[in-house]
Order: sequence, then structure tokens, then C-alpha cells
Amino acid sequence: MKRGSSPVARRSWTGLGSRDRLFVLYPKKPGGTYPDFWKVRKMALVQANLWAKQGTILLAGRPLAFWGFSADAGGAPTLPGPVLEATVGDTVEIVLQNPGFAQPVSLIFPGQEAVSVLEAGGGFRRVAPQYRDGAIVSLADYLEPEAESSLTYRFRAVKPGIYLYESGTEPEIQVQMGLYGILIVRPPGHDLPGHPNYQTAYGAGTGSEYDRERILVLGEIDSRLHEAVAQGAAYDILDFAPDRWLINGRSYPDTLAPAGDPGLPSQPRGAGLRVKTGWRVLLRIVNAGFQHHTLVLGGLTGRVVAGDGFSLVSPALDASYHKSALTLGSGQSYDVIVVPEAPGEYFLHAGEYHHLVNDDLFPGGMMTKMEVVP
Repeated sequence: MKRGSSPVARRSWTGLGSRDRLFVLYPKKPGGTYPDFWKVRKMALVQANLWAKQGTILLAGRPLAFWGFSADAGGAPTLPGPVLEATVGDTVEIVLQNPGFAQPVSLIFPGQEAVSVLEAGGGFRRVAPQYRDGAIVSLADYLEPEAESSLTYRFRAVKPGIYLYESGTEPEIQVQMGLYGILIVRPPGHDLPGHPNYQTAYGAGTGSEYDRERILVLGEIDSRLHEAVAQGAAYDILDFAPDRWLINGRSYPDTLAPAGDPGLPSQPRGAGLRVKTGWRVLLRIVNAGFQHHTLVLGGLTGRVVAGDGFSLVSPALDASYHKSALTLGSGQSYDVIVVPEAPGEYFLHAGEYHHLVNDDLFPGGMMTKMEVVP
């Protein structure tokens, strides 16, 4: 099959509660056989559970209280929360639970359309802002503090990209405390060797092919806010003054520690990379913080192939562009392809140099390293 040939897609709907089926019919090879990657794939029902919990992270060796999501009832919460993954066409159901968590909590999914919630009597309806005495108290349906029940959110994953999920209840406090995570929606065939979409972020013809992928979640912490909230004290958000800067919930040099480091049980995602020259490295950069952050690529130049889940490259138009540093507003994301040509150490770091400290001492904060070998 030529890379540019077009498959024929057929979809059959068998009713609410059933699986949507996607039949992708590729042209036959010479001799009448189908390509190895030809599949009939059922659009899956992807289900995940999230528990809102209190926990402790370590920043420059100092413990700090935080709130986060855990993927199981007995596990520790993590910063960021568990990575949720789906494929375009999947139905995603997230079950939120908060037993023992003394705060109301909800989930919002920026970038996802037609999010619905399961009602107590059965059946789904569109999620809606919640009001009390005429004032909005939550951007979405929420669980009461220490609820014995759960709340199920549902949406259809309609386009590939990298997105945040966050608490929509008192978000100015709860998101800063750590109630957020990453959702990745991948194109069909991304995991099938030989498929045109294999190891692409947005599908064939989008310039998003990669050899190595790394998620980099940027953020900042006001430790005084965390300490006050954990103790049940009032905190005026207008006094917000961050003193810690993070990548994947860690500050340098912990960003270089491996994933799953036992010394960082609530910060499981490493941010360092070791790659080879000529590899296409996909950096999936997300700003989960409240402030703008600039990430400098350490002397490397990257090609921005997508922003906020929208591909910049198609067969009709290539609107991608090169950058050596990217500034992200709160909630923004960029997908960047970097192809290092020379071996060496490349430090990816905040362009705001006062964010490269721990306890006002360099080096620290929002920095990690890409090691390139021949």
C-alpha cells in the first residue's frame, strides 16, 4: 500500500451501552492480500478510577503537603495525577471517588466535548456548573466531602492530543494543591507496527512521527498556600507567590531521577531523557501552573507540530514552525519534535532564571536534561 492511499472507514452503531465498531478497509497488496497492519478494531470503553487524597511530596528534600489523585484505593496520590490514555473513537469513563477526603471535588476535561455525568437514578446527562444560593460553587458536578458514593464522567475521545484534567471545584485552591493530571488521546493504529499512524502523535501526514516521547508538565507551587490549606487555615489567593518551580512534579535535580524512584513515591514521573543522535524526540509540554512559563530547549531547535491538541500539519498545509524556546500560558500545551544532531548534554530549563533555584540557590527548580549519545 502506498503511504498516501486512502483507507475506507465504516462505522456501525449498535445502540447505547454497546461498542461502536470501526472497520478500516485498506487496499489489498499485490496478490490479493491485505497489509500486515490491517485490523478490525472495536472502539473501546476505556474506564479509569481516580481517588482524591491528601499526601506529601518532597521538594529539595523538604516534605510538603499536597492533594492529588491516585489510580487505586490503597495507593498514594501523585503529582501530577495518573496519566489517562485513550484512542480516537473510544468512550472514556472516569469514576471519581473521595472517601476520607474532606473537600468537595469534581473533574473537568478542557478540550473534550460533550462531557456527561451519570445520574444517581441511572442514565447520563450533560455535566453542568453547580450553584448554591445563586452563586457558582463548581464548574462541574461534584462529590460532597468524604462521599460514600462515586461520580462517573463520560466523553468520547474525538481528536488526538495531550490535555489536562483538573478539579473544577474551588480550582484556584484545588488545582494549585495538585488535583490535576494528563489525558493523552492517540490516533488509531499508533501502537501497530506497519500502520501509517504507528508512533505518531496525530496520525500520518502530520509531521508527528517520533522515536521517543516525553511528557513535560510545568508548574509552580506556593509552599505557604500548601501549608495553610493543609492546616485548614484561610489563604487569600491574591497573595499567591510561588517559591517552587517544577517539571513533572519534581524540582531539579530530582527531575533527573528515574521514573518510579522509591524515594519519590508521590512524584513518579522522571523528566530526564537519554536519546541517540538523529532520533525524533517528541516533547509534549503542558503548563499546569497558574503563571506563564518559558521552556528553553538548551541549545536545541524544535519544530512545533501541534498546539493545544490541534495539529499544525496536514496534507494541505504545513503551519509548523521552529522554536528554541516556548512560552506557555496557563493550561496551554505544545507538541515539539526535536532531532538532536550532536552528542552532548542539553539542559531544558525555565527562561525565567529566578525559577532555576531551590531555596534561592542555583541549580534547582524548573530544569531537566537531555543526554544525547551517538
